Amino acid sequence: MDNREIARQFALLANLMELHGENPFKTKSYSSAYLSIRKWDTPIEEMDVEKIDTIPGVGQSVISKIKELITTGHIEVLEALKARTPEGIQQLLSVKGLGPKKVKVIWEALNIESPAELLYACNENRLIKLPGFGLKSQEDLRQKISYFLDSQNRYLYGNIEKELSFFQKELKTAFPGHQIEWVGEYATMSPIISRIQCLVSPVVTSELLSGLAYISITEQKDDFIFDILFDERISITIHTCPTKDFLSQWSALTMSPALFQKIFSSPGQKEENDIDVVLKNAGFEGLPLEMMDNPGIENAKEDTWSNLIAPQDIKGILHNHSTYSDGMNSLEEMSVYVRDHGYEYFSICDHSRSAFYANGLQVERVLEQLEAIDALNAKLAPFKIFKGIESDILGDGSLDYEPEILQKFDLVVASIHSNLRMDEAKAMSRLITAIENPYTRILGHPTGRLLLARQGYPINHKKIIDACSANGVAIELNANPLRLDVDYTWMDYCMEKEVWVSINPDAHSRAQVDYVRFGVYAARKGGLRVKYCLNALPLKEFQRWLEKS
Repeated sequence: MDNREIARQFALLANLMELHGENPFKTKSYSSAYLSIRKWDTPIEEMDVEKIDTIPGVGQSVISKIKELITTGHIEVLEALKARTPEGIQQLLSVKGLGPKKVKVIWEALNIESPAELLYACNENRLIKLPGFGLKSQEDLRQKISYFLDSQNRYLYGNIEKELSFFQKELKTAFPGHQIEWVGEYATMSPIISRIQCLVSPVVTSELLSGLAYISITEQKDDFIFDILFDERISITIHTCPTKDFLSQWSALTMSPALFQKIFSSPGQKEENDIDVVLKNAGFEGLPLEMMDNPGIENAKEDTWSNLIAPQDIKGILHNHSTYSDGMNSLEEMSVYVRDHGYEYFSICDHSRSAFYANGLQVERVLEQLEAIDALNAKLAPFKIFKGIESDILGDGSLDYEPEILQKFDLVVASIHSNLRMDEAKAMSRLITAIENPYTRILGHPTGRLLLARQGYPINHKKIIDACSANGVAIELNANPLRLDVDYTWMDYCMEKEVWVSINPDAHSRAQVDYVRFGVYAARKGGLRVKYCLNALPLKEFQRWLEKS
């Protein structure tokens, strides 16, 4: 065990003690020990015990724990503190610039227990009113948490899209005569990417790659496969092959093994040089990238992927937030942005009053907002703003607000935000009760999951979708890259039960309106057709849907 590892153990011990309000004098001594040990040149593990106290800041209490650590591999008091602290909180303590005091505030005030939950809270402006935080510190923390999550070698598609686009552009500039394409999970737009892979053809050498300023090679597996680190933080596997092998290599790395075998078992397919021709010859004409790795796709019929939803099919942007609750932009700014990006309608759905952490709207502010929407509609017509609310589903399944308030909204999105630690029976009871409420029009992010952060509460998806079908309630595919909930794997069952799927950005700023794209990608992966997407309806048809009780 080297000095850096010993030092890390004392840093964690000091942080956890401060987090839990333990003896401040001992906390300070362990923090001082960390600072001294990490700078100490001689390997402590090789030192005589009686000489360890020559290290500045190391007293008898620290020495006894060093001995315990070297002998047993752990420190008992540290293990006890770790047992009291969720793993995600321990991870937050390792984020640069986020010390125990701030972690304690975030944990206690917002019930956040993981880095990805904290990133989501930053995106929804939950931190700016906490003691010791502000808009600037929230943005700084958002960047640091994004970096931390990316460094864990699992990535959210929506979080890395811009950076990988830049990487591909730079690589094409460096190798202008080469084909450079994404393969694998990133090519098929999987919500979670466990391995980022890129195919370069013709062959490039490790010497050429390592000569690029933004790339460092971390492992050379053979003459054709290199693991690199891009921008010192994103791990990418580079595959390289001769030009004649590009199509078959791209297909092998991107398609499911069964689909690849079915397509390339046909005589002459390997000689083709165009993927569209290959797919057509094998009976998979028009198969989109998003579906190429889907289990069982090799046995599907062409109508499985005909008339899929596409970004240009979205006519309206539903479920969005403004400065009335926890958004970054005003109601007018959000509305104008959506209108100017070519959409026909928009629904503001700020948080309801029970969401106190998100500045949820008390009744008087609801009435104020409804008047503001009337004024904006007169100003922005024929563009239409609908009066919506994201109503919390309370513990008993009821909605926030009394019926006389709920009936004032055009659109109620019902969502669970509190008391998330439920068993399936409790979760189902809350959700079914909310779905059966006559004011509910859309069920928001039904599992409450945050990808790479929390699984979400357990539900019986079929029973939820059945209930939505029976009650004329649409189900949300929340397009925030951290959610993508309902999962794309349930698109088939939604269509079978004729349940509308609403692809909603849950935007808390103008920029986040673009999240709708990620929801569309996920929906396409699940095979969602245009006619089952609620907000692909033109304005007049959407209004008719709203008017149905």
